[in-house]
Amino acid sequence: MKQLALALVLPLSLGACLDMSDESSVDQAATGEANGDLHGAPEHLHHQKGFAHGGGGGASGSPVMTSHGGTVLTTNKTFAIFWGDWTNPGDKITGIDSFFQGWGGSHMAGDSTEYAGTNGQVTAASTYLGHTFDTSAAPRKALTTNSAVAEACKITNNNPDPNGVYFIYTSTGAGHVNYCAWHSWGTCSNGAPIQVAYMPNVDGIAGCDPVAPASLGHSQGLNAVINVTSHELSETITDPRGAGWFDASGNENGDKCAWTFNGVETLSNGSQWYLQGEWSNAAYNAGTGIANSAGQKGCLY
Repeated sequence: MKQLALALVLPLSLGACLDMSDESSVDQAATGEANGDLHGAPEHLHHQKGFAHGGGGGASGSPVMTSHGGTVLTTNKTFAIFWGDWTNPGDKITGIDSFFQGWGGSHMAGDSTEYAGTNGQVTAASTYLGHTFDTSAAPRKALTTNSAVAEACKITNNNPDPNGVYFIYTSTGAGHVNYCAWHSWGTCSNGAPIQVAYMPNVDGIAGCDPVAPASLGHSQGLNAVINVTSHELSETITDPRGAGWFDASGNENGDKCAWTFNGVETLSNGSQWYLQGEWSNAAYNAGTGIANSAGQKGCLY
């Protein structure tokens, strides 16, 4: 979900996204600012079930998304950073690799191709750049935008791909928060723009569990993290830097179809996943989409 934008020169407020009872998370955010972490943008949250903002439209009453005059990712490149202790990953690393390898050219990737920005039209093209490990201790609590940007800039040696989305998977959880993941953006110390997504460990968190069919053969943790990865990737493609597509309530295409499902999705490499839908203005206007939690028929699968 898109939060209110703040000037980059101001300290980043996490009040809208952290459960304020988790004082250690708040302290960590303050510490990050004091240590001069790179500034980024407020997080665009994928809320847990029960906190999700499906549908919406704000004061205008219209549920459609509109362009806010910025760019989109016409093609994208994805990269996974595994931060922390991944000595016993189970099926997560191979599963995440498989998901990204199958995204390009899939129906899910095609769901966003109706949207355009100042730099052109979204396509279903996507290239997976692979993964790397940061074996240093991952933070015990939620990342701030600044710390996520700093981590991705470190991994890329301040040379990120401008069309890249850098997914940071931590072996640790986010603490007492009401979200499952988020995406944001920022700049490296040399001014290079970068898009990031924070993917904490959501194993066993009921609010982040899509309850996928057992026949898929994936672990619960893999099913959960892949669903939120799909959500954040779709949102970053259509709103990479806060001036892309969202509705009058700030809901991006993933938010508007959060926690609504319509069966198993097969990606272009044959891998199968239980993924939420993504919002389509065209499908809503034609009345051909699947209904979201607000009953608006604009979700595609």
